[in-house]
Amino acid sequence: MTRSSFIAVATFGCICVAWVISGVWLFVASGTSRFEPAVQILGLLAGVTGILAERRATGQERRRLALTSLADELRRGAATLADPRLAPADGTNRRPRVYPRLPVSAVDAALVSGALAEQDDAGLLGRLHEWRDVVSGFNRRLDLTEMRIFTAGAAEEIPDFDRALHRSDGYLDQIRRHLHELQDYVDGSHPDLSPPGRAADRPVAEAADVR
Repeated sequence: MTRSSFIAVATFGCICVAWVISGVWLFVASGTSRFEPAVQILGLLAGVTGILAERRATGQERRRLALTSLADELRRGAATLADPRLAPADGTNRRPRVYPRLPVSAVDAALVSGALAEQDDAGLLGRLHEWRDVVSGFNRRLDLTEMRIFTAGAAEEIPDFDRALHRSDGYLDQIRRHLHELQDYVDGSHPDLSPPGRAADRPVAEAADVR
């Protein structure tokens, strides 16, 4: 048993014992003294209800903040994929470049914080794990590419890398699809997190896929 579980069991165990004692006291007391155990029972009931309500409210607030941060990070990820530095290079512009990285900090925080602990969040957690793996692989590939181009002086390989990155149904297109699917899942489950311009921005992202 973990320390937090032990503390919770001990706390509610003490409350239950106090409740039983107050209940027995209520039946054995007589006269005006019977009001005292009744007040005691009501106080214990209010205390337990307050603890449970506070824990529930705290959990809901943590979940809301995690989902809000997640939705914002996904929008920033879509903006990153639309960055001109990730656009196909033309025939006259083959200079080495530093590529933008996809953010993943909010995803990591949502996974490790335990804020998404409700039963309905199981599907979202699975998608977040998959998205984190995709982003980590994408950012790692960019790291290796930049090291190869800048450190080894292999600028002549830029056209090959550019073609591999932007070919039809290539790695970049797959990442965009992953991102769109995750955004649709989050927006469908929590439409209040979707900004007014979310639907209007989709044609731009789809145009980037076609490009």
